[in-house]
Amino acid sequence: MPSETDLLRSLDPEPPQPSTVDIARAVTDGRRRKTRRGVGYAGVAAVTAIAIVGVAVAVGANRDNTGVKTPVAAPKTSAPAKPAYTIPGTTGWAAPAATAPTSCTIEKLPVPDGVKMALVSGADPTGAYQVGRSYPKGGYQAVIWHNGQATKVDLPGDLEESLRDVNSSGTAVGWSYQGKTDADTGPVPYAYVNGKVVKLPGVSRGEATAINEAGAITGQAADRAVVWPAATGAPIFLPVPKGTKESTAGDIDEDGTVVGNLDLKVPFVWFADGTSRALTLPTVEGKKAVSARVFSIRNGWAIGVADQTDDAGKGRATGKMWAVRWNVRTGEAKISTDWDMRAEELNAQGWEIGITKQGRAALLAGGKQIALPELAPHDPGALTNIPNAISDDGKVISGQSDDASDTIRAVVWRCV
Repeated sequence: MPSETDLLRSLDPEPPQPSTVDIARAVTDGRRRKTRRGVGYAGVAAVTAIAIVGVAVAVGANRDNTGVKTPVAAPKTSAPAKPAYTIPGTTGWAAPAATAPTSCTIEKLPVPDGVKMALVSGADPTGAYQVGRSYPKGGYQAVIWHNGQATKVDLPGDLEESLRDVNSSGTAVGWSYQGKTDADTGPVPYAYVNGKVVKLPGVSRGEATAINEAGAITGQAADRAVVWPAATGAPIFLPVPKGTKESTAGDIDEDGTVVGNLDLKVPFVWFADGTSRALTLPTVEGKKAVSARVFSIRNGWAIGVADQTDDAGKGRATGKMWAVRWNVRTGEAKISTDWDMRAEELNAQGWEIGITKQGRAALLAGGKQIALPELAPHDPGALTNIPNAISDDGKVISGQSDDASDTIRAVVWRCV
């Protein structure tokens, strides 16, 4: 099994600037060492214990278009704590009605200054906005797209930078590497609000990883998880259980529920009512997984990976990872056999995108896999066609695809 150190080696090889690591992307890359490169964009999917007050998501017991029941609230395993702070959520939010697509087409997104190499790392729930970065000669450039129109976002610093997520108001979050010496070089968290770049307050070094429709932002400060209630709000340094060495806030649902990991091995969920619990480790081939990591949450569903326990049952990982899907309200964990290691992202319908076991990009909706076409033919499993974000109605999927010259291009798939 690739160790966590091995996973951290999946770095951008070009341009030759300080690189950061996307643990989620690195996990996917881990079993594809044969590829000629791996493209990473910074951010670590880990999070700490948190007591959150928010507004409950409007979630019913109806079946979604995947044929499974939508998550419903269940008793928590920990007693409610007196809330110390509030994380904004959206009142009365519910998933939009949607019909599972049956086919998708691909198109390139324009890139400022005629630069070709670019990628999309996140998008808003409607599919109107995408964020990511381009690779101008000798550097990086943060980019936001709105309805197909690209705009450069000039984050401070001359080193690596990227935008990670955006909501339907066009508020984007990310980071930029800064520092004058190797000793003080590191990422600084930023938001892009109403056309202006804003440094997220209270953190000298860190990253912003996700934002919900209410404007609450998750991220990290060094090895501590934080939440900013708004782009201009003071950060909440999230408490962790005794003995935790590292925590990072990875993703946030519309009701303020946060998912993430403790020490990159314990998947956790923190509810808006102040309760929290570890997510269940799934059973893999008859044995409880030795560890797991959760990366994304949407409408009560969460996705991640689990490490299989060895046959001797001594709690050691075998080297094999499995895709996991959690119902964060009931705690149910199920292994998915649809993906090569993990799903990349999911939407409010519970539909997932990722790389299949055959090495091809696909959408899983309504119990069926829909192929996501490439810009140019490539061998399967070569990480040349990667979906990274999906709209809640399933009509817009965003990511990256290599063209015939093997240049990474920012793309969207339009699905009907």
